[in-house]
Amino acid sequence: MTRPRSIFALMMAFLMAFLVSCSSVEAKVPTTYTAAQIQQIQRSVPTLTELRSRMDNLGTLIQKRNWVDTKTYIHGPLGELRSAMRTVSGSLLPKAQEQAVDLTKSLFADLVEIDIAAKNLDYAKVTASYQKAVNDFDTFLQLIPKA
Repeated sequence: MTRPRSIFALMMAFLMAFLVSCSSVEAKVPTTYTAAQIQQIQRSVPTLTELRSRMDNLGTLIQKRNWVDTKTYIHGPLGELRSAMRTVSGSLLPKAQEQAVDLTKSLFADLVEIDIAAKNLDYAKVTASYQKAVNDFDTFLQLIPKA
């Protein structure tokens, strides 16, 4: 025959396990960057700066109405833009991260519009989409914390 004390201890253990599993701990959202986060983000800044200067080269190709090179430039030298922006976006604080993801999506939608408009030889559409892409990129760069 089992002892009442053993049964009581077992019931208390189950009760404690139940109570702990039903409780929830609210995770705090960080409000500042750690030194390690800033250092990680800053490693991507030279790449993003280089890619931003490549956007200026794209603008030059658009002004010259060089549609073949415009389309090639989007897929070639600007090809690593998405991965660089995603890397930085994932390291930002939640509020900035949400905005960075939206800006990244908007920038790539603009690049797709440039590609399509260049195929259709639509200079007005290409220049408008290019200006939106540059604005999105500049806004994205402003989200990056300073060292």
